[in-house]
Amino acid sequence: MRLKHALLPLLMAVSFVSSAGESAPIEAPETDSARAAKYTAALEADPLGDDATAKRRWLLQWLTDTPDFIVTVCDILGPLPKDDAVPNGPELLVQQMFGNVSYQIRNPGKTDTLTLQVAGVESVLRSYSAILAKDQKARIPYFDNLVTEQRKGSLKAHMAPIVASGCAGGDGA
Repeated sequence: MRLKHALLPLLMAVSFVSSAGESAPIEAPETDSARAAKYTAALEADPLGDDATAKRRWLLQWLTDTPDFIVTVCDILGPLPKDDAVPNGPELLVQQMFGNVSYQIRNPGKTDTLTLQVAGVESVLRSYSAILAKDQKARIPYFDNLVTEQRKGSLKAHMAPIVASGCAGGDGA
């Protein structure tokens, strides 16, 4: 009986300390990089949502200001931005930049041009698919072809010569 009684205060103290930690979690503030990755994913899921313009504006300003990441914009998206008649062209063009930097955030040290450009294209294709789910009239034949390549698992190989020619000084590797 004494042993039980002697352990009771210790168990109560341990219980109090562990439950106190559970009820008051301390959260670190969100970094700008984490916010950029979160906004990029949100724009992939709902590129035309009510807050999409504000997210794009923040991302563009952050990309301009951050010294931590470099995004090279290459002429690899077919009809964009040359043709003003391309549905959602401006939104899809900037999504390529956001997807590129989001990949860099999630994969520090990955710097080869082809990988970064393909990551941006994959982000564009996710946004494009979300747009098509709401509006089939927003089809872009060039992107439909890229979606087909992606489904076949050959998007990177398909993009290699496009990136090599579309990126000034790109290594295409």
